[in-house]
Amino acid sequence: MKQRILIIATIFGLITISSCAGLLRKYDAYMEDWKGQNEELVYKIYGPPMRSQMLKDGRKLVAYDFQHANSERSSHCVVNFEIRDSLVQSASYSGNHSAVSHYLKGPNDKKLVD
Repeated sequence: MKQRILIIATIFGLITISSCAGLLRKYDAYMEDWKGQNEELVYKIYGPPMRSQMLKDGRKLVAYDFQHANSERSSHCVVNFEIRDSLVQSASYSGNHSAVSHYLKGPNDKKLVD
């Protein structure tokens, strides 16, 4: 009986991990859409940055911090952009799934739907 429960728990865990990995690939591909976009589009969609920094080499780093709270817990999401010559060079995110799925936006202002 214990062996059967262990097998079921292992299968459930593998399914959960693989679905999370699929979502991460989806989010990564979504952020890849930002590459080459004009920085003004970032501001149009996300608004004024919460943090930004000009580097000596001409790159600008822009960051947005978000909090998402529900009755059970609070989560966070950070969205970062690296900009050079007014074009997005890279975009990345980090944070909890619920906040990421709530705040992540693309250049066409589309939202991720699970």
